[in-house]
Amino acid sequence: MDVGQELADTGAMGNSTLNISLSPQLTEFVREKVAGGAYATASEVVREALRWFAASGGDPRRAPTLLDVQEQAIDRDLGRAAVARLRELRVQATRGNATSQELRDEDRR
Repeated sequence: MDVGQELADTGAMGNSTLNISLSPQLTEFVREKVAGGAYATASEVVREALRWFAASGGDPRRAPTLLDVQEQAIDRDLGRAAVARLRELRVQATRGNATSQELRDEDRR
């Protein structure tokens, strides 16, 4: 993925243009973040990654790895799914559509 074109779009705000090349895995990761709505553009993903790297003092041994970032995303997604499921169960319970036993059985599935 060449994000240089996209970075060029922000030149009016004082940012400079930089062309970079990414591995296929990183390209897919960036595309997934944009498609998932976490970021509006590929440039935002790259800027965030560079901020994390800078916050670590530029030491690659302290910067989060791609695996770390992906695990955090998985954890967030699982957390969101769990909260949504709990809300759904609460609605069922408050409407009287399910007994406590049915809710426990449903939760075990």
